[in-house]
Amino acid sequence: MTADRIEKYPYPRNLFRRGVLKAGIGFLTHLMSRFTVIGRENVPAGGPLIVIANHFHFLDAAVLILAAPWPLEFLADFEMPNVPPPLKFFPDFYGTYDVAQGTPNLEALRASTAVLAQGGVLGIFPEGRVHQPPLKPALPGAAFLALRTGAPILPVGIYSNNHWDLFGTIRQKGRRLRSYCHFGQVFEPLQAQNPRRPTREEIGLMSDQMMVAIANQLPQEMQGDYGSKRQA
Repeated sequence: MTADRIEKYPYPRNLFRRGVLKAGIGFLTHLMSRFTVIGRENVPAGGPLIVIANHFHFLDAAVLILAAPWPLEFLADFEMPNVPPPLKFFPDFYGTYDVAQGTPNLEALRASTAVLAQGGVLGIFPEGRVHQPPLKPALPGAAFLALRTGAPILPVGIYSNNHWDLFGTIRQKGRRLRSYCHFGQVFEPLQAQNPRRPTREEIGLMSDQMMVAIANQLPQEMQGDYGSKRQA
């Protein structure tokens, strides 16, 4: 990794701004939900590390930021079609690396590789954009990055009861919504024959392995096809 690449993509960065944001997330989360972190014993002290999680709600990134003990860099869909307009400031304020689905994303790949080369921690939602449960197949980007870098992978399940209806739960049931961040066990990526150019088959196998690992951290009704793959 060249010095100019590291200078362009330093790790960590924006610590004060992100610290303020994390404090705000913590205050609002505990005010409006009963937040539980499961599997803290599985969380390594640092990187290099790729953190992968499901993407059932636009709050998933906020939950991951709150639960993570280290500074996180994120690859994020810059279009953010499912995020309420008042919250669209979040990627710029936090400082995410933009990803445009359906394109090579060479800049995001360079940034990710630089972060991991510095012992950093990178957060990715392999499914891409937000969707309703259950799990969907992963896009190829997360698997490609894991195969190319060989960085260890930490799977995470993020979920709540009542479909993340924070205000509705308080109004209708008179209590706070229950939300969870479930850390699984770190695992190593598959060994590609040529890490610089992993094959489509290798990417497919790696993608399935990632999604099964995420499914293990979710309630059964949210696992989709990956619950049956785990049992097969």
